[in-house]
Amino acid sequence: MVLSSDKPLGLIERAVAEHKPRAVFGMFSGGHDSLCSTHIAAQHPAFTAAVHINTGIGVEQTREYVRQTCQAQGWPLIELRTDPQIYVDQVLAHGFPAGRQRHQVMYRLLKERQVQRLLREHKVGRYDRVLLVAGARRQESVVRMSSTQPVQRIKSVVWANPILEWSHADKHDYMARHNLPRNPVVDNLHMSGECLCGCFANMPESGELHAIRFFYPDAAAYISALEQRVFECGKWANWGQFRPDGFEERGEIQPWLPLCQDCPTRWAA
Repeated sequence: MVLSSDKPLGLIERAVAEHKPRAVFGMFSGGHDSLCSTHIAAQHPAFTAAVHINTGIGVEQTREYVRQTCQAQGWPLIELRTDPQIYVDQVLAHGFPAGRQRHQVMYRLLKERQVQRLLREHKVGRYDRVLLVAGARRQESVVRMSSTQPVQRIKSVVWANPILEWSHADKHDYMARHNLPRNPVVDNLHMSGECLCGCFANMPESGELHAIRFFYPDAAAYISALEQRVFECGKWANWGQFRPDGFEERGEIQPWLPLCQDCPTRWAA
């Protein structure tokens, strides 16, 4: 079933009418799901800007894709930059992260803090709300299917997921009908690549790193240089591989993290 944009746009309209947000942002990671949801959000009169979180550890080509796409579509872009030293300090102190437990820490440091910054910069009154439009899809993951709602408020943040019921085919049909550009990083790596924290890479042989090294050698070289520094600190120095201390907690499913579901779901499967 191919869905028109009417129903998704109507969901955003209802969320705006109910919560009266101070601003409406499309959370654009660089993946194709978030591309579609941001494109839909941009059709609403209350749309403020696309938001991309630059985690400081990712594929630069995805960041450039986001910038170029926003410019071509006429979307204002807010690129929230996490200091790269935050990730470096974490791995030098604790080794490379792996699995659910450390991923919650990485999510908070690399993404959640930037969401809070976005709120601080755009809320005026204490009880103001901000609407964040994301690209969650039920068919994409078990985690999202069980926990994600079309509209969900968490304190002053209202999350809207306008393409929640879309299939993979619906997404690609929408992109084709609206002539939306594909991100080559997604086609090459099967993920947006905006965050390479490594918590849920294709362990244990780190096949994900092999693909990154083939397609994006600069990103792989950065990780390899960091591995050497971590090794010299005597910490776990293998990006994207199982840790002997059991931090990966295999088989566990973590709480809903609205900007990071693809990697933990793929790893758990």
